[in-house]
Amino acid sequence: MVKNIYFVEIPFSNFGNKKGRPILLFKELENDFLFLPLTTNLQRNGVIIEQKDLEKGTIKNKSIIIVPKIGTVDKKLIAKSRYFATIKNSKFLEVNSFICKSLECD
Repeated sequence: MVKNIYFVEIPFSNFGNKKGRPILLFKELENDFLFLPLTTNLQRNGVIIEQKDLEKGTIKNKSIIIVPKIGTVDKKLIAKSRYFATIKNSKFLEVNSFICKSLECD
């Protein structure tokens, strides 16, 4: 399921409300996944993703994978969520590299 994009209801950072948005799963944990949200606001910091970056599935608009806005989501919630697409391995490696640079882990 890593490298997959799903549409999930996630809370705002103040936990006041939720918003449905696409997310990229990038790391599987025991009961959860780490994810990065996507946005069509191309002014955000992150990695650009468009249709040519997908292995399968579709996205409507060019988007940004927001890095390093990392969140966690329960695997049970993903099982109930709508699948959109799977990104190509080359794009996934670009995302991982961007995460490392952002978190200063290299």
